[in-house]
Amino acid sequence: MAEQLVSLPRNKLLALLGTLALLLAPHLAQMPFWLILVTLLPLAWRAYTARSGRRLPGRAVRLFLAGAMIVLVFLQFRTLVGRDGGVVLLACLVALKLLETTSRRDVRILTLLGYFVAGTLFLVSQSFWMLAYVVFVCVLLTGQLFAWQRDDNRFEPEEYRRALRLMLEGLPVALLLFVLYPRLATPLWSMPADRPQASTGIADTMTPGSFSDLTLDDSVAFRVDFRGRQPERDQLYWRGPVFERFDGYTWLQREFAPALAPKIVPLGRTLDYTITLEPQQRAWLFALDLPTRLPQGARLTSRMQAVYRQPLTTRARFDLQSATDWRIEEDGDRFAVTQALVLPHTGNPRARQLAQGWRTLPPQVRVARALMWLQNNRFFYSLAPPLLDGADQVDQFLFTTKEGFCEHYAGSFAFLMRAAGVPARVVGGYLGGEYNAAGDYWIVRQADAHAWVEVWLEGRGWQRVDPTAVVSPLRVSSGLARSVRDSDRLPMLLRENAAWLANLRLKWDNVVYVWDRWVIGYDTQRQMQLLKQLGVDSLDSATYLAWLVGGFAAVLALYTLAARRGPRADRPRDPAARQWRGFLRRLAQRDLSPHPGEGPRDFALRAAAALPAQAELIRRICNHYLTARYGDDPDAARQLAKTIKTFRL
Repeated sequence: MAEQLVSLPRNKLLALLGTLALLLAPHLAQMPFWLILVTLLPLAWRAYTARSGRRLPGRAVRLFLAGAMIVLVFLQFRTLVGRDGGVVLLACLVALKLLETTSRRDVRILTLLGYFVAGTLFLVSQSFWMLAYVVFVCVLLTGQLFAWQRDDNRFEPEEYRRALRLMLEGLPVALLLFVLYPRLATPLWSMPADRPQASTGIADTMTPGSFSDLTLDDSVAFRVDFRGRQPERDQLYWRGPVFERFDGYTWLQREFAPALAPKIVPLGRTLDYTITLEPQQRAWLFALDLPTRLPQGARLTSRMQAVYRQPLTTRARFDLQSATDWRIEEDGDRFAVTQALVLPHTGNPRARQLAQGWRTLPPQVRVARALMWLQNNRFFYSLAPPLLDGADQVDQFLFTTKEGFCEHYAGSFAFLMRAAGVPARVVGGYLGGEYNAAGDYWIVRQADAHAWVEVWLEGRGWQRVDPTAVVSPLRVSSGLARSVRDSDRLPMLLRENAAWLANLRLKWDNVVYVWDRWVIGYDTQRQMQLLKQLGVDSLDSATYLAWLVGGFAAVLALYTLAARRGPRADRPRDPAARQWRGFLRRLAQRDLSPHPGEGPRDFALRAAAALPAQAELIRRICNHYLTARYGDDPDAARQLAKTIKTFRL
């Protein structure tokens, strides 16, 4: 059974529908297509009834739609709570609420629900753009709420200006609470686990092509702030997973690793820096090779890889210290050295035969001989190397195709070293980065992914050897775009040559970085760092209480001063009064101003007599003003503004 549609102002109702559609849009972008249609159905249905005047669906229909939405959301997400199921269900039910909106009370309830939906948008994104979007939609939501306080069917610009003014008036309190109010180390509640997000970047295995595929991924992996001395570009090896097992095709991490980490002795000065890692669903920290001091909650494995205590599912900042020149002492993982000689029993006979000829040489000379062989046999560094197939892919690369990316050279070189009797393993990570002078930090992107080799030399421990540096030295010294052939790097060079675009991009990245650092990353630790600069050592100290009370007192005094001043006399709130005041200022140029106690009509008669050429226009302006202020014509204010524009002295 359908319900009779209670008459609501159509324009205001359509404005409410449009505002709610804007609020739901970011959530809709996260939904599957069929669920988008289900959510938009109530909005389209309500818009149709608003325009046509037809009846709303009855209670039975609404209950059926609500039950169907609950079932469909559960089938899609297997939950009705959390960031996915719970938020999507909220969006669906808010849209469904429109089908029973028949009174101003329902409009107020929908508006309150709209504010709640606005808060859930930060579960979609916490970027600067999302904040701007939420503020914009909340201004629209508040402005239309002001419009509903009147009985007519029109909107006034003043209502949206008033909404914006209210938000600006609340800004001092929001900033004070954000900066000074104690921040919790953990949330008051935790959301149930949602669908696992796909991890991006370097994988936990390495196969031919796994790193070259990342060259098209321009997303940020992490950003780095160095304190003091800046390293050279060829020192920027960001260490990640270590691959120690080779099955003939894939390099894998060793499943078992002892907890005892080697003792690293820095040779020379160390580098202090802060790394801001993007979410990666793994516990890798990608420290500058090699880390000598780690943050709390992190440890150094026997592979000399820095790992955190849990996967990084959100953006995180860590303070580290690293050495670019070192000596390893007391390395207790001798098993790793033994395992670093293991090769499959068969396969790649030509590479084995080549390496056998170096076995009589000292280990360090074997490494140098292998690098010289790569240098003298016309190998090419390529983003799109030929595909390797068959069982002898190392032979195929070394003796036939001779084109590859970093993983081809690292994997093949490690194979040669093991065949020559030198323990070797492959290290994955990133090389280099992009320096952003606007913010004095480095940007390391997924496209900077790189792989190199470590060899074990008795008395010196694990030493880095980068065979890519022999084939393409520019990869280490100048970056990826300068290191490959012109046919491969054309898109990169086009991007680099657009200097103004690259500069704009870096400046915007600095804005994003500052936002992430000081707003999104403003946690308990950063708050205490700021409070210590204000002389606050503890949140339960008298100094902290004085800052908090003093801050609220200052804000209250500011509000009190603004309230006492009130609206300026020359800037009345009424739009018609503002238009009339501007008209009077123009007449004052001819020494025509109202006398004390003189009304608008009497003044208009006197002004018309003084300006006979404009007499008719002056009388029309006065009539429009009086109608707009004291009459019931909703179009009078617009006619007043239009007529005043035609007035010329």
